[in-house]
Amino acid sequence: MDILYFVLFFVLTYLLPFAGISKLFELRGEQGWKAYVPVLNFIIWNKIIGKPAWQIVYLFIPLVNIFVIASMASDLNKSFSRFSFLDSVLAIAVPFAWFPYMGFSLSKNLKYIGPATELRNEFRKNLKVAIKSKNEAEVRRLEKEHPIPKKGMLREWADSILFAVFAAHFIRLFLIEAYTIPTPSMEGSLLVGDYLFVSKVHYGSRMPMTPISFPLLHNVLPITGKECYMIWPQWPYRRAPRIQSVHRYDPVVFNYPEGDTTLKTTNYGEDYYNVLKKIPDLKEREDIRAKMKLNLKDRITVRPVDKRDHYIKRCVGLPGDTIEVRDGDLYVNGQPSPLIKGVQYEYFLRAKSGKLIDMAYIKKNYTITSDPRSRADVAIVHTSPEQAEKMKKNLAPVLDTFFRVLADKGELDENGIFPYNHEIYRWNNDHYGPIWVPKKGTKVTLSMKNIELYLRIITAYEGNKLEIKDGQFKINGVPTNEYTFKMDYYWMMGDNRHNSADSRSWGFVPDDHVVGKPLFIWFSHDGWNIRWNRLFKSALGK
Repeated sequence: MDILYFVLFFVLTYLLPFAGISKLFELRGEQGWKAYVPVLNFIIWNKIIGKPAWQIVYLFIPLVNIFVIASMASDLNKSFSRFSFLDSVLAIAVPFAWFPYMGFSLSKNLKYIGPATELRNEFRKNLKVAIKSKNEAEVRRLEKEHPIPKKGMLREWADSILFAVFAAHFIRLFLIEAYTIPTPSMEGSLLVGDYLFVSKVHYGSRMPMTPISFPLLHNVLPITGKECYMIWPQWPYRRAPRIQSVHRYDPVVFNYPEGDTTLKTTNYGEDYYNVLKKIPDLKEREDIRAKMKLNLKDRITVRPVDKRDHYIKRCVGLPGDTIEVRDGDLYVNGQPSPLIKGVQYEYFLRAKSGKLIDMAYIKKNYTITSDPRSRADVAIVHTSPEQAEKMKKNLAPVLDTFFRVLADKGELDENGIFPYNHEIYRWNNDHYGPIWVPKKGTKVTLSMKNIELYLRIITAYEGNKLEIKDGQFKINGVPTNEYTFKMDYYWMMGDNRHNSADSRSWGFVPDDHVVGKPLFIWFSHDGWNIRWNRLFKSALGK
């Protein structure tokens, strides 16, 4: 199925646009097949619009290439007598529709009037001479007879930038967006330094909930660190029709659920909810929450759903599933999870007396994501079970101890484990659950034992007012011991199981937080080294 998505992406972004452009090539007297040849097609394109061939180097510079392609698309229109603002917007925003329409449907009425760039330059040169010589008749003639509407250089650049920003913003909001992997939580399926294309149409393009924001930025302005959006107005959550539902074991990009409240200039361990997680008593937690909001009001930022930070994890639990981790292994609905390629665990290595573990050798020959020291007698590595077995066998002559690290059952995690009540839920990352994933329309009976599982769902995610007094519940002022869920929820886990803050840390992911489906890796690097073997690799990692 992932191959089908790659083919669809290729057709929309390359094949369809250049099918139409091939017809424009033929109108100009070029051979149409050249439009399908990478690099050559852009060289011919530049020739048609009157720009030097060497300028294709700009297409390989991230961000700059957006503006260059926008300018080229606009100039291609003008070289064939299409001058309107709408023509340029369509060429940039929906090239897969506009250029085939232009090349096949409008070809009989199109006329190549010359390279748009050269026509503009010639007009500006002649106009400058006429103005300098005060020849008003020549000025009027030039303005009347010039085939391209008069625009100054500043206006031309402004139009190109406007078109590019509009198109990139539109595509980013509704169709597809590029993401990078910043942390090792998904290694070894997705590596730090991987750049992904993520489809927003598969799960239904989410309509903007915070419509007034700075184009092409997510939540923070560069340099200043200020929020780049306006809280008002807020639009309700809506989605376009879905191509598919979220599939179990697919990676998913989503807004971080606990990203609704953040503390500025803090590290992860000092963050807002991480302070609260370590307090088992619900009432004490609420008291401290109120004090934090009062004492840290200048450092607290409250963000709407679509402006919370992006995370990527693997969806291991669908609405209605029951999730459990037994001795570090995942069970879904009572059955062991199938093997997911790339899932990693933590292993402890100790060398025999007088021996050393050569970590440089391990890093070179095995897939690991942790090498604290280049050479040591004790080491911890994160790797897959298959790689671990090979490592154990090949290092047997120097190893005294080799085992997979597992927390004891009932051992508490100092970083806090959802739902944070250590007295009732003595869970950790290796012994977790069972826990049921809420499903839209399903009714649950509330009790003091399970209320912390659903507290954020009822209040933060579904917008109700919840009061708890003497073990009794009031929702929106109405006494009740039942609640019916308004949304579907998901359970997300990182593939690097011992180095991932995921649903075990912060709970359920609401449906309105789901952003999109990763398709494939379009670029990958490790420092200055490009990982050529990862380019155009599927991001599903199953």
